[in-house]
Order: sequence, then structure tokens, then C-alpha cells
Amino acid sequence: MQQSKMPLIKRLYLVFLFNFIILLFISFQYINFLENIDGFLLKVYLGITTISHFFIIGVLPLLVSLALFFITKSSIITQAVNIILSTLVLIVVKLDAVIFEQFRYHISPIVLKLVFGKRSSDIFQFSATNIVIAIIFIFLLIGLQFGLHYLSKKILLKKSSFKVNATISCFVFFLLVSNLVYAWSDANYYRPVTQIKNVFPVFFPLTADKLMMNLGLVDLEKMRQNEKMQIATSENTVQYPLKAITSENTGQRKNILYLVIDTWRDGFLTADITPNIFEFSKRCQVYDNHFSGSNMTTGGVFSLMYGIPATYFDTFTGQQIAPVLTKELAKQQFQFSILSSSNLENPPFNRNAFAGIPDLRLFSKGEKPSDRDEEINNLWLDGFDRFDKKKPFFGFIFYDSAHGFDYPKNYPLAFIPSLSEVNYLALDDDYDPSLLINRYKNSLHYIDSLIGKVLQQLEEKGVLKNTIIIITTDHGQEFNDNKKGYWQHGGNFSKYQIEVPMLLFDASKAPKTYQQKTIHYDIAPTIMKNYLGVINDSFDYSFGHDLFNPIARSSFVCGYNQRFSIIEDQQITNVYPSGLFDVTDKKLNLLDDSKTNFDLVSKELKNLNRFYKVKK
Repeated sequence: MQQSKMPLIKRLYLVFLFNFIILLFISFQYINFLENIDGFLLKVYLGITTISHFFIIGVLPLLVSLALFFITKSSIITQAVNIILSTLVLIVVKLDAVIFEQFRYHISPIVLKLVFGKRSSDIFQFSATNIVIAIIFIFLLIGLQFGLHYLSKKILLKKSSFKVNATISCFVFFLLVSNLVYAWSDANYYRPVTQIKNVFPVFFPLTADKLMMNLGLVDLEKMRQNEKMQIATSENTVQYPLKAITSENTGQRKNILYLVIDTWRDGFLTADITPNIFEFSKRCQVYDNHFSGSNMTTGGVFSLMYGIPATYFDTFTGQQIAPVLTKELAKQQFQFSILSSSNLENPPFNRNAFAGIPDLRLFSKGEKPSDRDEEINNLWLDGFDRFDKKKPFFGFIFYDSAHGFDYPKNYPLAFIPSLSEVNYLALDDDYDPSLLINRYKNSLHYIDSLIGKVLQQLEEKGVLKNTIIIITTDHGQEFNDNKKGYWQHGGNFSKYQIEVPMLLFDASKAPKTYQQKTIHYDIAPTIMKNYLGVINDSFDYSFGHDLFNPIARSSFVCGYNQRFSIIEDQQITNVYPSGLFDVTDKKLNLLDDSKTNFDLVSKELKNLNRFYKVKK
């Protein structure tokens, strides 16, 4: 017998309520990362906002199902679609919560492109266990949806007087309160409330600054201070470099070789972990207080090649603006050999850091990072004699095994016991990282063995003395060091994710260790000035200075696109894409807004816009 509309609508609504409760349980994974939610009223607001926000997320399958039912009049099709959409919503929110726990960013087009884009396996490696768990989880959710539909039907048979309007009214009231309180908090920069926007997924609350000002509900002094936090980007045009690059003939030019290890943490350049590099460091300029320009590969490589913050990444990619470094190398007829284990299309380094380089090799073969690392190393070793000896070369070898905690199956392990397989889903506050760290060390040890062969070849062929070598990384690696639930990289700007090893070899210079703070921004201008004869002030094309004469720095900008921080000696000011900001100490403990050095922040942000020419 065909069901009437109302029982089916009530059943779908009851299924939605059950799924909504599941979403609330998932929401605690986000709530754990809110700070300073003290006081009864704040907790009430958090409860109201959590309920109203996840109501909006959870109600989407219900709305689509109801619309479909009124179109098709088919209860079977409607229930099938509801099961599929409800399962999909739970999967997406749970996946987003897992990503946020480890990296502190949400699923977005950029993240989806990295995960599912061209040769995404170069970036993310999932074990067989991870895949099996995911498949089981999906089937369990589908089974759960069938069970909820059955349970809802049984409940309604016993209690047909279920009130839909009352619960909807409650949700709407909560939604209204949540948005009004947020609008006031946003206008007054009240962080305990506005921080929720950076934590909850797809959270777009009401803002009404003008209305709040008209009602006299705004702290004008605080508003003036916060206006200093603004940064101009998309509405501007690029003027990079500020002046045309001019260089002088410096006589015989030296070869330049970058050996870059993806994901290399400070303190892990030791005789045990990287014996070949450690021994080589005794002949180098060693920078013991060196920082990447970002906590991710995108910004790390960008800052390494351009010498400027990766807040310019999207703009430069869109316009395919190449670094002045590679342009000058090409002008001086350097031969290029860019060998990257991970692909150069995702992230799109072929359209920024290596734009315009002829015959650019976009990807490497091999399913595992260690296979690809071995391939690029052999390509360098086997192809070395094909360089024209009359011209200098610029080499860039980018190793990826440490990023994937990988090494060959039969590689002799220097650190045992070690994990046989990495389960990323297990990384939480209670996880003991000891075996994971050993696996990470073994992956670095393997890369070191490859780099040792490169250095040995240069030595044997008598080329080392005429080659400038940079050995560094794109970013660091965290193992929940601050006990804040952060793993790997890309999640925060503490020293564990941005402080990195850095060596510069020049056979003509006596070995030296520098304790002054240096940054990836310094590398390009050091090469330009000392080895390419560029006479421009580094200010014209970079944020860096000569590594041989480090300057004192009280702060610097670190990050990518619009997610960046201002790093000071004792605190970190985080600036979010939403325009919000917060201040933490070096261990990521949240500080009061009064600790914000607005003059310093304003100075850094003004400088950050240096290569944007404001439209008039």
C-alpha cells in the first residue's frame, strides 16, 4: 500500500535527527581545538552555535530528499537518495575532522586537488590498512542508514504524534542567536567567539559591522587597531622585481646545486641520522638558526626559489611569474637540471618556481617515494657527463622519501624498532611517536645515502671545488611536540614545523657556523649577489639578505597564500584568510589580544605588500 506523504516526511526527519546526533559527536573533534572558552555564557553560546551549525550541515540530505519526493512521488527513490546523501555528509565531515586534527585546515578545492589531482600519490601515501579501514567505515555507515530508516519507521508506528515543527523552531531560534552574537563579536574582535570561524567547517556566520556601529555597539579604538591587520592582494597588480635586474661579469661562474629534502626537521642533521651530510657539513657554512618561509611544501619551495613569502603563491602562479633567480640563471646561460621525486604540477611549481625552464621534467616514475628518489638520483649521476663543460649548471634535486616515511624494502635500518607501516588515522594525543620517529629517521638515512653518492661524484670528477651547494628542506616535521595534537606539518608555525637544517658549501670559504637567525628568503639574494654578479639591492626582488652577513631580525612573515603568521622571538601572530587573527606563545598557548604588537604587525604587513602595485 502506498504511503502517504506525511509519514514519510516524518520518517526522513527522524532519520535526520539521528544523523544530526552523530554529527554532534563528530563536532567534539573540532571543539577540542577551541581555546579560552571559559565562563558559563561562552559555553552556552558554543552549545547553541554547535547545534545550529551542524543542523545546517545535517539537514542538506533531508532537504534534497524532500524536494526529490515531491518531484518523483517515489518513496523508494527518495529513501535511496537520502541514504546515499546522509552517508556522504557523514563521510565528508568525519574526513574533514581527521584532516583538521592533524593539519588544522579543512577540506577545500586546494586540498581536494592535492588528494585527487594529477599524480596525487606523490604527495599522499595511504597504507593497505588505511584503505581497508576506510572501506569498512563506508559500508558500516551505509548499513547504519538502513538501520536508522528501519528504526524511524518502528518509532513512528508506536508514536505517530511526533512534533516536527517544535524541533525546527528550536533550531531556527538557535541559528538566529548564534549569528547575532557572532555579528557583535566580529565587530568588536572578540576572539573567544570569532575563533569558531577558523575551527568549524563551512562556517559562514552573519557579520554586520556597519549596523553595530550605528547602534553604538562597537569599540572604535579596538577597531582602529585591527584595521592594521589588513593585507591587500587580489585587487592589486604585481610589480616584481621593483627594478630591472642588473648584473656584472664576475669572471668564471660556478655551478649551483640545490639538494632539497622534503620534510627535514631541525636537529635531525646528525652523524647517526644523516652521516654523509653531517661529514660534509664540516666543510660548509652551517646555519644553526635557520627557518623556512613556510610550514608546507608550496610555501617552502616558493620562498626558497623567490626569496619572498608565499603569500604571493596564487598571484604568481596565475600569472606564471618566474623567480628572478631562474631568469638570471637563464640569462647567464646556465644549464638546468630540475629533478623532483614528487610531481611539479601538483602543487603547480611548473607555473611559478620553475616556470619558463625548458624541457622541464614534470614527474618521476615509481609508486613509492623511495623508488622515485632513487630514480632522480640515478638520472643525475648517469646524466652528469652530458653537461656542457664550457657552461655552468644549475641543479635542483628534490627528495621525497622523508615526507612519506619511506625507504626501500630491503634497506638496512639504522634505527630500530621501527614502524612497519604508518597509520595516519592513529595519530592523536595519546599516540606514542617513538617508532614513527625511528621510521622517519630511517627515511632520512636513506636519502642521505643518495646524497652521499652525488657529493662523491662531484668530488671524484673534480667539480666540487667549482660548485656552490645548498642543502636544506622545504619545511620541518612535528610529532605532537607541543602536546596540542599537531602532527607532521602544515598545521602551525611553531619551530618544529618551520625551523630547518641549512648548509651552504663554497670551497673558497673556510667552514663557519652562524647562530644568527636566517631564513629561506636569504638564499636567493645570496646566490644573486655573490655568484651571479647582481648589483641590485636585494630589497628590489626579495625579503632576504646576504647569508654571509646575517642581520638581526626581530620578526618575519612565514606562511602561504593568505594563511600566514608573523614570527617574533617570543610569540606568534596568526593571520587567517577570514581576516581574523590570534596571538600565541612559542608553544602555541593562546595569549590575550593585549599582547599583540600592532605597530610591528602593521609594519610587517605593509612590507608584505611590497610587490603589489595598488590600483588607483
